[in-house]
Amino acid sequence: MNFSKAGRKRMGNGGSEMYSFSQNMYREDIGQWMSPYWCAKRLLQELNIIEVPIQPREIARQLGIWVWEREIEGGYDGYLMRVGNTFGIMVNRAIKSEARKNFTIAHELGHYEFDRHKKLQRVCLIKESDSLYENKQEEQQANQFAVELLMPREIFIADMNKQEEVGLIAIDALAKKYCTSLTSTAIRYARFSPHTCAVVISEEGRIKYFAYSKAFSADENCYLIKDMLLHIGSYARRLFDNNLVDEEFYGEVPISYWCKSNSDGMLFEQSRSLPRFKQVLSFIWLNRKMQHNAAEAQQLMLF
Repeated sequence: MNFSKAGRKRMGNGGSEMYSFSQNMYREDIGQWMSPYWCAKRLLQELNIIEVPIQPREIARQLGIWVWEREIEGGYDGYLMRVGNTFGIMVNRAIKSEARKNFTIAHELGHYEFDRHKKLQRVCLIKESDSLYENKQEEQQANQFAVELLMPREIFIADMNKQEEVGLIAIDALAKKYCTSLTSTAIRYARFSPHTCAVVISEEGRIKYFAYSKAFSADENCYLIKDMLLHIGSYARRLFDNNLVDEEFYGEVPISYWCKSNSDGMLFEQSRSLPRFKQVLSFIWLNRKMQHNAAEAQQLMLF
């Protein structure tokens, strides 16, 4: 893209907007403008989309992108292709979850937004269960775009703060409203939560991936380690020991069961089995009220 010239003009819902770039635009401003957050937000604004759930198929239609479903070998989720000036998104018909199909289409729309000036045919070389943990930069960028598109940041945070419950109950409600997967919604929830909390994805009895709130990151007692073996006393470990037969366990456990910490405090753990992916999703929450009550009880024992 030549940033010294006027940018694109796109029609949407009978309206149009012109985005232009000046020759003197700072490099960091350009980087911010092309970030997944701003690209997704700009697209929603251009198409005048203000309500959830976001419909990625309708977005593709408004952009003139064809969407097909067919069996794709190798377990790939989908791919973006271009023939002449026509773009298309192929989605693997074998995907059962509509939320997963939505994410796949949104992911490929991300590639379209970032790479639409290239003649390409891109195949997502990631399996369904691995897509959220992809390390390849361009795939990670497309994943971030998909998340920002399907769960617009400002709307999502407002809805999250309206939830009366904390944890998986709230996450379930948000996933239903946004038509998104439990895992992607949980990660979004943890990152923007005002609580001292984290979401942990475990596989084969070890921590595979985690996302946490700013408050969790700032707390000296909260330090998670990737690939760490789950503590034998954690509810997540219990689910693995029972071969993921049980659906969910929850309760208070010592902070040291999850974090590298010398604290003798407690946290709330809510773990749910994901047998389809042979994983466990855990929501851990350092409830300050719970900590205060525990400290009071300890003081009473001294008298």
